[in-house]
Amino acid sequence: MGRVLELANLKNIYNTMESQMAILNLNLGRRLNMKKIIVSIVALLFATIGVAKEVTLLMDWFPQGNQSGFWQAQLDNDNHDLKINIKPGGPKVNTRTAVASGQVEFGLGGSDSVMMANSKGAKIKAVFINLDHVPYTLVYHPNTGVNSIQDLNGRRFAVVMGITYWKWVKHTYKLDKVKDFPLTGDLGLFAKTPNMFQQGYSIFLPARMTAKGIPNAQFKVADLGYKPYSTLFTSAKLIRENPELVQAVIDRLSASFPKSLENPVPTMDLILSKSKKTTPAIHMNAIELMKADFLPKDWSKIGCQDTKRWTELAGQMKEVNVLPAGFDPSNSYDLSFKKGC
Repeated sequence: MGRVLELANLKNIYNTMESQMAILNLNLGRRLNMKKIIVSIVALLFATIGVAKEVTLLMDWFPQGNQSGFWQAQLDNDNHDLKINIKPGGPKVNTRTAVASGQVEFGLGGSDSVMMANSKGAKIKAVFINLDHVPYTLVYHPNTGVNSIQDLNGRRFAVVMGITYWKWVKHTYKLDKVKDFPLTGDLGLFAKTPNMFQQGYSIFLPARMTAKGIPNAQFKVADLGYKPYSTLFTSAKLIRENPELVQAVIDRLSASFPKSLENPVPTMDLILSKSKKTTPAIHMNAIELMKADFLPKDWSKIGCQDTKRWTELAGQMKEVNVLPAGFDPSNSYDLSFKKGC
């Protein structure tokens, strides 16, 4: 955690300087005077060079191309006092709980999941938009009688249980006969089960299946009418107590995202070293899809958010009773950190 690291560094410097001054056997009189001098020197030193900080950004899935901007920020640590650590996620990782409880400083997740968490008392706020919408998609077997979304009714669906977008899709398209079961990411199960479909990201899962020779087709959730932002969020407490740290993180990301798009190879190499679920071709395909459909044409605008999108999404969530009628979405975001929007 950032503040723990600061205190540890300060203590180490204090102890080192105290030892060195004792060795020199400076005639300072009483030991109390020595401590006062050391504290003054340390305070001056830190005022001059700043305190190194460290934060953790928890991803909501395994390392993959749509996270490139975050991994680029980690690659750039050597050039900054602020150290950003990226922690991979997965199907059993709840980023909202981790941030709200103080386990990590920042987390990645949909704007719908942020609002839903806040409706239950989480007190987290989105501060940066990394994708215009979460690339949720429903991947199914072609040539199995599926011509419209309604044809999925009665089939089995591998999904993150309880996820909000699926509640809206089921309600809106009357898919009440679908049999949900927990998503594991096992492509082998999908390949041998023609009567199932699977949750995934449109910029990743279809390409991965194709690379493994598994025929697939998809219904993109955004095309069905549900488009939550993909957001980086933090706790209201951190915003209140250390806005400078939050600002430093957002400034870093505002620089790292365009950098990762201009030259995707360094982050691709890093992500490939951490995940066996992707390949160079899949990664580069994700980058191109993001440029085309998920990011603003002006990359300096990456991170910006629109209050109208939050209001519209909150309305959709209220339609399916996942948010209380009186819920105020404005408590789930903070527009002040991303500049130039």
